[in-house]
Amino acid sequence: MGIELNKKSSRASIVMLGCFDTKGEDFGYLYSCLINQGVKVIAINTGVMGSTDLFPVDFEAEEVAKRGGVTIARLREQKDRGSAIEIMGQGSAGIIEDLLSQNKVNAAIGMGGGGGTFIALKAMQVLPFGYPKLCISTLATKDLSAHIGSKDITLMPSIVDVAGLNSISKVVMHQGAAAIVGMMQASGSDYHGRKHSIAISVFGNTSLCVDKCSELLKDKGYEVMAFHSVGVGGKTMEGLTLDGCFDAILDITTTELADELCGGICSAGPERLTAASQIGIPQVVVPGCLDMVNFGALDTVPEKYKNRQLFSWAPDVTLMRTNKEENRILGRTIAEKINRSKAPVTVLLPMGGVSKIGGIGEVFHNPEIDQELFNAIKGHTNKNIEIKEVPSNINTEDFAVQAVKSLLDIIKK
Repeated sequence: MGIELNKKSSRASIVMLGCFDTKGEDFGYLYSCLINQGVKVIAINTGVMGSTDLFPVDFEAEEVAKRGGVTIARLREQKDRGSAIEIMGQGSAGIIEDLLSQNKVNAAIGMGGGGGTFIALKAMQVLPFGYPKLCISTLATKDLSAHIGSKDITLMPSIVDVAGLNSISKVVMHQGAAAIVGMMQASGSDYHGRKHSIAISVFGNTSLCVDKCSELLKDKGYEVMAFHSVGVGGKTMEGLTLDGCFDAILDITTTELADELCGGICSAGPERLTAASQIGIPQVVVPGCLDMVNFGALDTVPEKYKNRQLFSWAPDVTLMRTNKEENRILGRTIAEKINRSKAPVTVLLPMGGVSKIGGIGEVFHNPEIDQELFNAIKGHTNKNIEIKEVPSNINTEDFAVQAVKSLLDIIKK
């Protein structure tokens, strides 16, 4: 069938997970569809109340619960659906992680209603980018972004409830099985065979710089992947970094840290600016656009910020100028995050302003506040991390040239 396999795997293996206690008939049919596609199925039962004998189950609920930290008996006694979903999701993720480390899994498919969907999405989080992940769900048309995060999970509407076989559900499951196998055939081998990939963060206020950086890096033979620093962009960049997708990071636009601090709409969460340090790849870090916090329309700005300096970037985007205290905190935060790096790090300080609108003559221009940020970074950063002051605004080609040169220098190290 031409299925692309892991190098150490002799046969394509798909994890099938779900609640076999209440949906055994449905998963029995999905199992048969997958087997008919010529793949091996590793079945994980996340159903707390029982199991099925309609197909072989490789990991029963007892083992899943134990991996999640409790006994299945305890879960049944508690009768707490929310807790059960969380624990079975964690347990399933742990099992899949083990299979992954042993090169025994190539893809994952789940199916269910609310509980089954949430368990499947949590479990699939441990599979890196490029491993097919498909969930047939009654919630597929809902906003599940908080549960999917930055992962490349495909949602497929179940059309009817996953509650017994019928002519519609059979078509959906048959197509779902064909889809996951097809995704395996279209393996990510081309992607994982690429080298010299650079991730770069961008915002409207740094776009000129980032465009020039991308041009210069591509001329040097690098593949450049840009991520829009609006929250999901930063999360995705961090997630793909942990998946080993990049050789280095050019983090021009760390503005999401300001939104995390002040409750803006572009927060990428507390893990922003941690992945490169964690896995040990080179990074150039710039305090790009830390002079601003993003909110929606003007009337959505929190009451405590109403008297701050605000600027309407677009009808649905209001920017708030960060103050001295916030910049001191942000500078220290950056330093603490990059101090943990296992690889070379260079910090570039754009002395002419950390955003386009922070430049001379622009609405957010305030060198005194910027200096608080720079001083905090310099005051808390380890001595082995190089800090360079660049006498340019961040959103200029001059700054881009310096950023690329700095990145190439630490890559060579």
